[in-house]
Amino acid sequence: EAMSLLTKLFQRLTDPLFYRKRTLGLARRFRRFDDSAAAAGLGCFRGLEKAVLVVAHPDDEVFCSGLLCELKQQGVHLRILCLTKGEGGPCGGHPRSELGSVRAGEMKEACDVLGIDELVFLGHIDPESSGYKVFAPDVSVADLAAQLSPHLGETDLVVSHGSGGEYWHPAHVLVHDAVRTALAEAEGTARDPVWLSFSARRPDHPLPELVNWDDPAFFILDASRHKATRLEALGCHRTQLGLFAKFARGTHHDFIRQTSFESYALHRSGRCLAAPARSNDDADAAPAAKRPDAPARVFLEIAEATEEGEGERNHRAETGGEGPGREPERKHEGGRDEDRAGQQG
Repeated sequence: EAMSLLTKLFQRLTDPLFYRKRTLGLARRFRRFDDSAAAAGLGCFRGLEKAVLVVAHPDDEVFCSGLLCELKQQGVHLRILCLTKGEGGPCGGHPRSELGSVRAGEMKEACDVLGIDELVFLGHIDPESSGYKVFAPDVSVADLAAQLSPHLGETDLVVSHGSGGEYWHPAHVLVHDAVRTALAEAEGTARDPVWLSFSARRPDHPLPELVNWDDPAFFILDASRHKATRLEALGCHRTQLGLFAKFARGTHHDFIRQTSFESYALHRSGRCLAAPARSNDDADAAPAAKRPDAPARVFLEIAEATEEGEGERNHRAETGGEGPGREPERKHEGGRDEDRAGQQG
């Protein structure tokens, strides 16, 4: 046991994210946050046609599945960019060598449930954890930003992990930093996308260890009416249900119940924001508009996925009908809290 504690201590002290987390935690004591974000729908946006979600692993879309349902109801074209196929996560009874293909299949099923129009795997490998430490893929912020830029320059809304990686998962933090870099370089593009991150600051969150506490909430979405769809989508990730049960200290059903309210931070205003608002880079965000009545849900048939390019997979709708400041170049590695040791997202 003493050796285990020494190993944990050594891995913490050699983890760059450990110091980033502690520094931000100390600075947070001297910051003032406006935690009065209004519960709202998408009334604060106008003219949304395309949205891109950028995540690190299959199953990370669960953190914003209520928003995805709302966007699909409004006929928004949804694309998910997934950094890895989750090769380093819990195996769920499968050989490690097969886990990537298994989890990619699980995510395709979840995307079918959520009505996602395109799923693109970016071709990076999710490293297996080592002791108490988990890792990000071997790609720099600058290189990942360059890979993301073509996708982000042709959308109206970008959604990603928060600045703290939810629970300081290094791959989640990498995605957030790369999105910020890519959007900074895309300043002045024709579509001028809005950028939101999920799991924003919310003092009454039932699962506070999953909150990005330095990201003030711009709006809070009541996703309770999408409970059945969200539960079905999470259920597709069969290999990871134990992880979500651990998050909820119960079952994956409890996780869906405890995350019925989704909070979003505004990191970048864009042309589709109905009223001027300050992003988190400037000041606390303005409250959102009142929630409008949502249109009836329409499902879009998703075609079979086909391989496109190196490390990418798209699945597209083939029906003709209506569809429901640059960072320094660096690599991310590090670990999440000790209760999450050895688990991948």
